[in-house]
Amino acid sequence: MVSQSGYVRRPWRFKNLLTRLRAKLSRTAELAYLSAQDIDAIARELNLSTSDFRKMAQNPGFPELLSKRLARAGFSENALSARYGDVLRDLQRVCGLCQTKIRCAADLERHKPLNPLKGCPNEHTLRALVPDIGSGPQRFGD
Repeated sequence: MVSQSGYVRRPWRFKNLLTRLRAKLSRTAELAYLSAQDIDAIARELNLSTSDFRKMAQNPGFPELLSKRLARAGFSENALSARYGDVLRDLQRVCGLCQTKIRCAADLERHKPLNPLKGCPNEHTLRALVPDIGSGPQRFGD
C-alpha cells in the first residue's frame, strides 16, 4: 500500500470554492437580465458609476466585512448611519471596491491586527470620525 503522507484531504475547501462559484454565476445571470439603462439607473440611484456598480455587484461580502471591521474598531454602524449617512455610504463604496477582501476577511477571522483599521482603505476616514462618534475607539494599537 502506498502512503500519501504529503496529501491532506480538505473537502471543505472544494465545497467552499464550489459555493462561491455558484454564487458568482448567479450574480452574473441576474445582471444579464438587466438592460444597460436599468443598470445605469440603479448605479445613479446608489450614487455610483456604472463600472463601480458592476464591480460591487460581482464581488459580494463587503457589507459583512465592513460591519465586522466597524464593530471590531468600536464604531456603532447605527450611530454612523444616523449622524453621517453620507460618510457611511462612502465607506461602503470604498469597501465594496477594495481589492483586498480576501485578506480583510482572513484578518477579521483570525482577529489578527492589533489596530482593527490597519490595512483598511477606510482607515483615514474612520480615524477622522473618532472625535465625533462617542462609541468609537479612543486609541488604536499600532
